[in-house]
Amino acid sequence: MAPKDNRGKHGHHKKTDPEILQSVKNHINSIPRIESHYLRAHTSREFIDGGLTIAEMHRNYKTQRSSIQKEAATYDVYAKIFNTEFNVSFFIPKKDQCDLCESFKNAVGEDKDKLLPEYNLHQKEKQLSRSEKSKDIEICNEPNSNNLVAIYDLQAVMPVPTGESSAFFYRSKLNCLNFTVSDLKNKNTICYFWHEGLGNRGAVEIGSCIFKFLEKVALDTPHIDVVFYSDNCCGQQKNRYIFSMYAYAVRTLPIHSITHKFLIRGHTQNKGDNAHSIIEKAIKSAKKSGPIYVPDQYVQLIRNAKKKGKPYVVHELNFTDFIDWKDLADQLAVNFYKNLNGDNVRLSDIRVIKFVKGSDVYSYKTSYEDTAEWIQCIIHTGPKRRNRKNQTAEILVKKAYNAKLCISERKKEDLLHLINSNIIPKYYEPFYNSLF
Repeated sequence: MAPKDNRGKHGHHKKTDPEILQSVKNHINSIPRIESHYLRAHTSREFIDGGLTIAEMHRNYKTQRSSIQKEAATYDVYAKIFNTEFNVSFFIPKKDQCDLCESFKNAVGEDKDKLLPEYNLHQKEKQLSRSEKSKDIEICNEPNSNNLVAIYDLQAVMPVPTGESSAFFYRSKLNCLNFTVSDLKNKNTICYFWHEGLGNRGAVEIGSCIFKFLEKVALDTPHIDVVFYSDNCCGQQKNRYIFSMYAYAVRTLPIHSITHKFLIRGHTQNKGDNAHSIIEKAIKSAKKSGPIYVPDQYVQLIRNAKKKGKPYVVHELNFTDFIDWKDLADQLAVNFYKNLNGDNVRLSDIRVIKFVKGSDVYSYKTSYEDTAEWIQCIIHTGPKRRNRKNQTAEILVKKAYNAKLCISERKKEDLLHLINSNIIPKYYEPFYNSLF
């Protein structure tokens, strides 16, 4: 009989020093994370700059350890810790991934059978939503049409400074934001640009951009019917603050109606994605010739990104441009709780919502089916008070911010380090000093 194999059982294995293992973890943790723009509501996975690789990170780690005359972990140890102890990726998803479609694709046997009815309905709604969008676009492009179709979306975060230098990868950056509205009637795209020192990226900022667009539309073509398409992000546009803004816009601007149609989650590819793709290509090309140090450089890149047709129109926003739609929603007290059928209103189930000038109700549908019922809700247009006698009281719109927003201490320290070490040229120092 063959003897028992005792290889690897001698108990004298070489072990990596715990201090070295901890140094690897500390180095990986020192790299700022980039939040996924598209999947942040559906995954805990974090992302780091796609310009890095594990090999590049390990080289920088070895240099750092060498500078303090300490032993560094091997590449294999570094890579194993990165891949097994961290939920981090270099890849930032370019579009929404559909949870239901992925679940159905991976399911087998009875699990697949259970998902089949929901999956079939999901696919049907996807096709109906796309047909609805195509039909609306055709109608708005007909001669003398009173409809305008616009698709809007917030582009993924654009950080500054950014470039090929490894120093940029290990420092927190200032996030720049670009909200695009594609007007399919007039064949142009309007971009609203700001950075995190001037505003966040929630309903207040999104609502302010949309209202600015509506003001321009009302001025150019009064009494028009506006149809919006967007994704289903509840934190940005599918919430009572944006819907209250629509009610306020119909009430105060010369617009006949506003309809918002939400594309099916996971299948929201639209005209805005095309604009974002063109802008991202322009940014990628520009970075080959040198770093991007300040937001103004992004503005110029966006303006010049489109080579054919109308160039993108860019509006640079200040903190004074953002309206506190949350306060206005409290003043308007639009009813988002009970419909005329006595049922609870579930905002997450809404596929289409419509506000019409002069109407005491708004309407919504929970399906794109032609036979789907339009459900109505009474609009309370008076102030939110216990005593509703004064229903005609003036609505007071106030600014969301009275001053620039503060950036985090870590971000401030990292930006100051980049300036003091001349990685950011002194020419740009006044801009960064204005943030602190």
